[in-house]
Amino acid sequence: MMDQARSAFSNLFGGEPLSYTRFSLARQVDGDNSHVEMKLAADEEDVDNNTRGNCAHVAKPKRFNGLICYGTIAVIIFFLIGFMIGYLGYCKRVEPKAECETAESPEIDETEEYFPEGPSRLFWTDLKTMFSDKLNTAEFTKRIRQLNENSYVPREAGSRGDESLAFYLEDQFRKLKLSKVWHDEHFVKIQVKGSAPNSVTMVDSATGGVYLVENPQGYVAYSKATTVTGKLVHANFGTKQDFEGLNNPVNGSLVIVRAGKITFAEKVANAQSLNAIGVLIYMDNTKFPIVDANVPAFGHAHLGTGDPYTPGFPSFNHTQFPPSQSSGLPNIPVQTISRAGAEQLFGNMEGDCPSYWKTDTSCRLVTSQNRSVRLSVNNMLKEIRILNVFGVIKGFEEPDRYVVVGAQRDAWGPGAAKSSVGTALLLELAQIFSNMVLKDGFKPSRSIVFASWSAGDFGAIGATEWLEGYLSSLYLKAFTYINLDKVVLGKYPFHYLFMNLDKLIKQKKAF
Repeated sequence: MMDQARSAFSNLFGGEPLSYTRFSLARQVDGDNSHVEMKLAADEEDVDNNTRGNCAHVAKPKRFNGLICYGTIAVIIFFLIGFMIGYLGYCKRVEPKAECETAESPEIDETEEYFPEGPSRLFWTDLKTMFSDKLNTAEFTKRIRQLNENSYVPREAGSRGDESLAFYLEDQFRKLKLSKVWHDEHFVKIQVKGSAPNSVTMVDSATGGVYLVENPQGYVAYSKATTVTGKLVHANFGTKQDFEGLNNPVNGSLVIVRAGKITFAEKVANAQSLNAIGVLIYMDNTKFPIVDANVPAFGHAHLGTGDPYTPGFPSFNHTQFPPSQSSGLPNIPVQTISRAGAEQLFGNMEGDCPSYWKTDTSCRLVTSQNRSVRLSVNNMLKEIRILNVFGVIKGFEEPDRYVVVGAQRDAWGPGAAKSSVGTALLLELAQIFSNMVLKDGFKPSRSIVFASWSAGDFGAIGATEWLEGYLSSLYLKAFTYINLDKVVLGKYPFHYLFMNLDKLIKQKKAF
């Protein structure tokens, strides 16, 4: 299936050759070229009887008759081949002229579309101005509302809501009359909450009391499923510098950290490297002032991307691989907890957090004497099918070089700030570029690939599986990748988009 997948990608743009030589006749998936092979007859037995008859009237010895006949044929063949190579090469390298046109087939492809004349390349300054004129805030906001009309329907990767949105995007791409539209499916493993709830409990060793703090609604994917009990130590954001500055050792203890600054996976890896037995993550009021105290948080703890149970391999069509797992999976349990739950824990802790942390006044450093925390995680693995959706505007000069524009589609919650914004902008850009090509005469130099990824919340699984499946082609053909996730923030809807595109493209002729 791996070869089939790579072959499919190689055929993405209608059979354009992967490479060219003077004698190239056919494209091979593995990158080799098929060449013209000519074999001239060296033995008399290979010469056609008719050829002999045509040369028999020459009054020379029989041996010389054959040599002259063969030589004449060889000269004619080489002359014709040289003439055709030069003629075809000339026709391809100059503007079509009358004499070149007469060599082409008289049949006219009536389905070929006419594109108005326009600039074949745009510099970033030109493109930025064009986007500012064509990207409308009201229309963009309307598009986001459309995507969130059914926000109550879960859009977690592999769910019915995620799949419905994938087919909706595919249909929209087709309506825009892009050059090619399709979807890939992958079968991957994710981790979800099990039937038994995860829990955070306070244990008083002096009285034997056990007090439930919270059964968190959120969870951290790829946590180790187990139960641990120990002292709880606050480690600020959980960076390496934070751990180095602690006065309390974390060896054999649980750690509680604030969300932000680095990824969940990095926080867990840092704690694990110091022999912590578990990690709790919460959103404090200082860093996340608009988040309600009871809002659940989600994330993943895989220090890597893609399906961690098929590392380095694309998960096409239930393909079976040797049992393996990513080295980036944690060996300790990890759980998110609400701010209200964290404040209950702080009530059983002592020591004020340093002022330079700039966090809530309720923050405390370590559990009181005789108090410990029990963390129980019961997550379970689940195999799902995910869909990546693609639409392509074929390049006019370098169709086998790709500018990939991608956005995450799935979300644990409503996903307005992440998946909906990126997906809405992906559709807007596809519509703008399509109109520029069909109506304004814009001819992109390279092919533009619009990609909608699934399972982004689990560690960019959709994008990574696609990359793993077509790595050899993308390594040679991909020009740049533009990520649309969370690009629209603050008062100025498109400022962040331009700022990030500016970093990626600079003055390169990406389009």
